[in-house]
Amino acid sequence: MSSSTAGLPYSEADSAASGGAPDELCVHCGSALGRFWKAEDGPFCCRGCRHVHELIHDGKLERYYDLRPDTQAPAATIRGDSFNWLDRLIDEQAARDAVTAQGNGQQGNGQQGIWQLSLDIQGVHCAACVWLLEELFRRSAGGIDLRINPTLGQVELSWDPARGDLKNYLCEVENFGYRLGPRRKTASRSSRALLMRLALSVAVALNVMMFSLSYYFGLAPEDGALYGFFGWLSLGLATLSVVVGGQVFFRGALAGLRRRIAHLDLPISLGMLLAYLGSVYAFLSGGPETAYFDTLTIFVALMLIGRWAQEHILERNRNALLDDAGAENLTVKRQSRDRLEAVAATRVQRGDELWIAPGDLVPVDGVLLRKETEVSLDWITGESDPVALAPGDIAPAGAFNATEGGFAVTAVEDFAASRLGELLRAPALRSGEFLPLWWHRISTIYVAAVLILASTGFILWFGHDPTIAFKVTIGVLVVTCPCALGLATPLAEELIHHRLRRHGIFLRTPTFLDKALQVRKILLDKTGTLTLGELQASPETAAALRALAPADQLVLAQMTARSNHPVSRCLAATMDRMEMVKEGGSEALAPASVTGIAATGIENLSELPGRGLRWRHGAHEYRLGRPHFALGDTDRSTDRSTDRGAESQETLFARDGQPLARLRFLEHFKADAAAELADLAAAGYDLHLLSGDSPAKVREAARQLGIDPAKARGGLGPEAKAACVRALDEHDTLMVGDGLNASPSFAAALCAATPAVDRPVLPGKADFYFLGDGIAAIRRALFAAKQLRRVVRGNLVIAVLYNVIAAGLCLAGLVTPVVAAILMPASSVAVVSLTAWRLSGRRLTWMS
Repeated sequence: MSSSTAGLPYSEADSAASGGAPDELCVHCGSALGRFWKAEDGPFCCRGCRHVHELIHDGKLERYYDLRPDTQAPAATIRGDSFNWLDRLIDEQAARDAVTAQGNGQQGNGQQGIWQLSLDIQGVHCAACVWLLEELFRRSAGGIDLRINPTLGQVELSWDPARGDLKNYLCEVENFGYRLGPRRKTASRSSRALLMRLALSVAVALNVMMFSLSYYFGLAPEDGALYGFFGWLSLGLATLSVVVGGQVFFRGALAGLRRRIAHLDLPISLGMLLAYLGSVYAFLSGGPETAYFDTLTIFVALMLIGRWAQEHILERNRNALLDDAGAENLTVKRQSRDRLEAVAATRVQRGDELWIAPGDLVPVDGVLLRKETEVSLDWITGESDPVALAPGDIAPAGAFNATEGGFAVTAVEDFAASRLGELLRAPALRSGEFLPLWWHRISTIYVAAVLILASTGFILWFGHDPTIAFKVTIGVLVVTCPCALGLATPLAEELIHHRLRRHGIFLRTPTFLDKALQVRKILLDKTGTLTLGELQASPETAAALRALAPADQLVLAQMTARSNHPVSRCLAATMDRMEMVKEGGSEALAPASVTGIAATGIENLSELPGRGLRWRHGAHEYRLGRPHFALGDTDRSTDRSTDRGAESQETLFARDGQPLARLRFLEHFKADAAAELADLAAAGYDLHLLSGDSPAKVREAARQLGIDPAKARGGLGPEAKAACVRALDEHDTLMVGDGLNASPSFAAALCAATPAVDRPVLPGKADFYFLGDGIAAIRRALFAAKQLRRVVRGNLVIAVLYNVIAAGLCLAGLVTPVVAAILMPASSVAVVSLTAWRLSGRRLTWMS
């Protein structure tokens, strides 16, 4: 699929006609469809890309594809938000404006009522994203002005609430995979300071090189005052470069020495200091042409470029998400006299009545009021099946309202005592600083070797001429600069990050690529990590649907099309894909037939939480749901106890109390899950499956995925999962999960990853997060670390050969400032070029 066709409308017929070979590209993001692609998926790599592509086409927004890069990260799939935080933000802003107006004695102005909001945004990756968000805003009636900073992931907007509801715009962009939230991110002070140091150092290096060229081309003392003037300018600029740019490395070297570690910043710092001192001495004793000011300033600038690149990559990935503020970021609606007010979850107290809208979390244990409902506990316990609740039941903290209607609860505890609050406060990552052992060994050896060579040169020449001895020592430290480590390694990391981002993998911590080299055990949460969060009809269910009479097929299709329950969605999708036979022919279900049956009272369809669907059509009553309910039993208690904990719960479709079809559903595992886990096992990783689901379901899932059932454990709470991590030796474990119940496990493991981007809680605690419908990101991230180590080791071999030659020239007294000015940049360019070639796209086979 070429990018030129990306904006074209898609149909199922197009997929069949194209052949859809797995080596073709997704028409939305440009990623390879991959070896697990199926024709029914259409020309898309995941559900998110398919959904967004359809929205772009329906909205006549095809220019998006003209602006986007050839490939980008897959579109994110995020669950709906109730936007309670917006109500809270507006209330707070209105209160501040009222106080300000009262203090100024003003009655208001023409802009009163216009919202001026500073928000964070998640999911912006390129210019196409910015254009899409701006175009959708322009089409919104209430939109006045929108300004997006994609680098920081921030938005400034003006909105007229009298002309339109801002929540409609937020909901629309959410459908495209973006999410806005309260402003919590700020530009990193250290990053800004480093960028300023880099800019100054580059400017200084360019100017000093310009002055040095005059000496290389023959500027001499007899040429007048210009000879000395350029020299003093070079000295002043070099001093500025060392003071401003060198501080970054001096601090790192001192910090390493305090910990008794020969940090890589040590030889860099020594090289800078001795080159500066030696150049000052040479300038004062022998004239400007004998100094190393140009080489010194280039060295400082190059090292800062490498350091800035390392920080910028990670900051960019972090800014692609909303910032997690823990419990302070969680907002809930609380009944206050005659109105609902949006408050921080931390303000919830026992006895408060809370309204849990669709998309909201229950912040504390609460008694359900007035009506039945269903909640999802997957985020907090890992249970995949929705749980039915009746008035008087306790809705547990962390339950997610996945229905289309809200419900009320009365808090039975303060938020300070809530289990949800404890999990939100769980440590983000393991405490203590990770020290990569192989880097420590390399830097120690490198520092020792350079210092020994420099000392040897000084000793050999000191008896002959102390001035030459000093120059030889400086020459060794300058021409043996660790460019392979200080410049080529950050470049290699940037290229690795770039390739990972294009596959929807975003690294957040600076140590993950080092930690990954120590990983030997991979622990995977089941629900949401290995599953798609939806059900899959068993083969027996498909056969039962085909065996239904055409009229019953039409009834079932209409009933399931109007329900958002996971079982209904699965049945509707299954029947959509199947050829359903009408009476008297072999045609598929016709739209006319569906319309006809829909006009006969489908609005009377009722959905009873925890039981199923009921519809009286003509003289018959159809029911779809749990066995007792479908057969006519109205006792809710029997339904709640039926088949609880079974490996695959049975659902009945019945007419007038007589079963028409017995339906069973399986968890829908991600298409690549089994094969990717097999690849990881073949690579020597020890795989474990953990879940809060029933042990029987977890063992069955392990069997289907090829994991040893003895290494599959179910019924685990958050602390039990963390205990499993510690029991397996947390020093070589990677934990992959998508629910808040994995938070303690993330803190216990060496490193962590998550596919959950619909809320920033888990990504904010992980080393990396990933997008898409598969788990190939785990293998790619681990193999990327190994590839980076291979490239760095190759660079080190080249650096050693170069340094041996360069040091030999220095010890022989042959390295003049001119030679040093040529050798150091030339070696840097050579190593950087080789690094770029080794990490070019065609050579990254582990990304396939």
